[in-house]
Amino acid sequence: MLYEAESGDIRMAFTGETLLSQGLTMFREERFLRMRDLLRGADVAFTNAEVLFHNYEDPPAYLAGTYMRCDPRFIDHLQWLGINLVACANNHTYDFGEGGISTNMRYLDEAGLAHAGTGRNLAEATAPTYLDTPNGRVALISA
Repeated sequence: MLYEAESGDIRMAFTGETLLSQGLTMFREERFLRMRDLLRGADVAFTNAEVLFHNYEDPPAYLAGTYMRCDPRFIDHLQWLGINLVACANNHTYDFGEGGISTNMRYLDEAGLAHAGTGRNLAEATAPTYLDTPNGRVALISA
């Protein structure tokens, strides 16, 4: 084989919603670290980012409700956990309006975390993102 990807073996780990509100790197419990090792051992470790990463740069879009946001400095905690692919299209995407969507995308891009499901227009929001791994390329569509 010329490339690892030719083996046809790719390890994928999928999680559900991530409602991150604090750091993760301080936890040392054995079961938590085993989960982290499982995610880190995968070529692709996916989660649904059920929060917007921002520092209140944008006001809430609604007068009432639950606004899901997380300090952008914790994106690297997701990456420490092993997460390398996130979906952003969910019921909290518009909590902080269009500005919140753009801010969230900017922070994810700056961190180098592959994401799909939002954009400046419908074409961008429904476009796939790609994650290249030694064992192959994966596309995510989140709409």
